[in-house]
Amino acid sequence: MTVHRLYLTSEERLTLESWVKKGKHSSKKVQQAQILLNSDENVERKSSTLLKGIIGVSVKTIERVRRQFCEEGMEMFVLKPRKTRSDKKIDGRVEAHLTTLLCQSPPNDKSKWELKMLSDRLIELNVVEHISVTMVRRVLKKRNAARMS
Repeated sequence: MTVHRLYLTSEERLTLESWVKKGKHSSKKVQQAQILLNSDENVERKSSTLLKGIIGVSVKTIERVRRQFCEEGMEMFVLKPRKTRSDKKIDGRVEAHLTTLLCQSPPNDKSKWELKMLSDRLIELNVVEHISVTMVRRVLKKRNAARMS
């Protein structure tokens, strides 16, 4: 396990202290600020085990916050854009391509389409950037349920 040593600048320390005192930030952000303030080598660094008891988080969380701060600095507090779930990318266009593929004969002398072959073919045709076999299965299941009702 690598020990990440933190040396906060006075500006970083003031910012983190204000977040903890004002209480206008998310509890996660305040908790991370407390971990960083108590891990600062410029003042007095508290051990992970001691911090665990004070802040009430696991040693693993403490080490993760320290590592993230060493890698990113104060940028760790900037909100990152959320990734779009792959099932949100499946629209009528993708379903239509999938239906069209199912109407064609499968490649490589196979008797029927396999989920992996379908997902690979959708990617080859640039219908989607990526699609999991699970998503192909869900679309097919949804399509069959709609046809039965």
